[in-house]
Formats: sequence, structure tokens, C-alpha cells
Amino acid sequence: MRSLFLKYLPVLLLCCVNFVSKSQDFHQRQAPTVEELILKKDPNLGYALFNKENYIVVENLRTSSRKKVFIGEVFRFRTKDGILFENEIHEVKDSTFVVQVFNETRNRFEYAEIKLDEIRKIYKRPKRELSVGWATLSPFGYLVFEWAAWGVSPLKNEKWPIALALAVAQPVFTVVSNQFRGRKVTENYRVRILKSF
Repeated sequence: MRSLFLKYLPVLLLCCVNFVSKSQDFHQRQAPTVEELILKKDPNLGYALFNKENYIVVENLRTSSRKKVFIGEVFRFRTKDGILFENEIHEVKDSTFVVQVFNETRNRFEYAEIKLDEIRKIYKRPKRELSVGWATLSPFGYLVFEWAAWGVSPLKNEKWPIALALAVAQPVFTVVSNQFRGRKVTENYRVRILKSF
């Protein structure tokens, strides 16, 4: 026991010395400024506030909730022309904002200026891809387990309709969730541009 203690004593002392050298007395610590705290929590919000820049606000008047979108963040929307944009905001002006889009004809990125009146629908998240993988087919794993453990054939098992329903449900839920990822811009759900002071 004594030899074990002596064996790990240098490691313990090294850890203690390292901790003491890195620590600082409580009364000597400097409190972080408000600017540092805001920049640490949300850098885009901090830069918009400190540089007095414009930002986009998506507000729901029924629930009185607001979502702020700053320069550099991804904004997903569809225009009245039917064009879908899922790009970062490059610049926000008084009544318009600029996004970077890829022009397939010229094969290069260009800037497009969008007015707030042109927005028809706003999307909360990107569209989920419809995919079939191991997670989709996992309900059939229980049928295979019963076949290996107890010799019950998967085709004669009474639980195969449940497994089939669960396997089909995941892609169906993906399609349904893609239908409800966006909101139309109306009187109660609107887009505004505000300026930080």
C-alpha cells in the first residue's frame, strides 16, 4: 500500500502545483464586461448591437414571439415568384436585404437584393431528405431476433404487420414534417427590419 502511494505521489503533487499556478484568488478576478458576455453568447447579435447594424425580425403577433436574424445567419424563405432561398444574409438595408445566390447560367455567385414585400413564406428549418436506412428497417430486427431465439418464422409471426407499419411510418412522418416547416407571411406573421441603437 505504501509503495502504491509513493508511486503516485509525484503525479498528485504535479496536479496540485499545476492547479495552484493556474488558479487566481477570488478578489483578484476581473469580471467580464457586458460586451464580452454578449459576444460569447451570440457573436452575430453582439456585432449587430455594437456596430449599430440593421437586422431582420420575424414576428408572430398572436404569440408575441420574435426571431432575430442577423448578418451572417442563414435565412430560408420563398419569394412570390416561387424562388426558394436558403442562404446567409450578406447585408441588411432599410427596406431590403442582400443574399448571395448561385447563378447556374453564369456559373458563379451573385448578390440578390430582396424587398420585404417579395417574401411569401418563411421556413424554420431545412427540408429533410427522404431516406431509408437501418433505422427505418429496425422494427424488422425484432422479428429476426424471435426467429433466431425461438424459431418463429418472420412470415408466420403475428407481429409482422406492426413492424411493417413502424417501418413505413418514419418516411411518412418525414414527408408530413416537411409540409409544416414553413409559415406564410400574413398580418399576424410578418417580417420587419429593425436597427439596433
